[in-house]
Amino acid sequence: MSAQELCPICGEGHVFASVQMVESEYKGHKANLPLHYKQCDTCTSDFAGMAESKLNKRVLMAFRKQVDGLLTGEEITALRKQYQLTQAQAARLFGGGPVAFSKYENGDVAQSEAMDTLLRLVRRSPETFWALVEEKGMQGEFTQQRKPVHVGAKLVSLTAVRAELERTEPRYSPRPFRRFTHGEASCQN
Repeated sequence: MSAQELCPICGEGHVFASVQMVESEYKGHKANLPLHYKQCDTCTSDFAGMAESKLNKRVLMAFRKQVDGLLTGEEITALRKQYQLTQAQAARLFGGGPVAFSKYENGDVAQSEAMDTLLRLVRRSPETFWALVEEKGMQGEFTQQRKPVHVGAKLVSLTAVRAELERTEPRYSPRPFRRFTHGEASCQN
């Protein structure tokens, strides 16, 4: 915004950016949040344009995520980068829609509690991440190798641990009953 922007209300004055701290309440928690707006130096009208509205929405969403105990946008970005995922890959792997991760990371939308739980689980367990990659049939999209994990004083490969588990305990696998088409699963007859 330039200092020479004319007021859209009176057409004579110039508008300038302003910020005011406003008390907000969500689920019984209160916080002073910055409210961004523009104000005319002639008619003193104040209003929020598109940029200010978007910024105000993101500030409010960050507050709500904090109250709800959800991962922040920065934490979601770090998780995605930890596994070298693009936003599109993350959306296909975890669900949520084609641009969900962009919205989660920018603070435009809060992820569901179920999505948050899944992301936290994958953040804590690389084995869970690789199992999900396999379940979704996305192995070909990853050039990185599974990294070894320290178990006590012993270094063990995740694939070796998984192979050992599969040998000792047979588990149900839905894979033979599904067919994958463009990242979506459908049941086979």
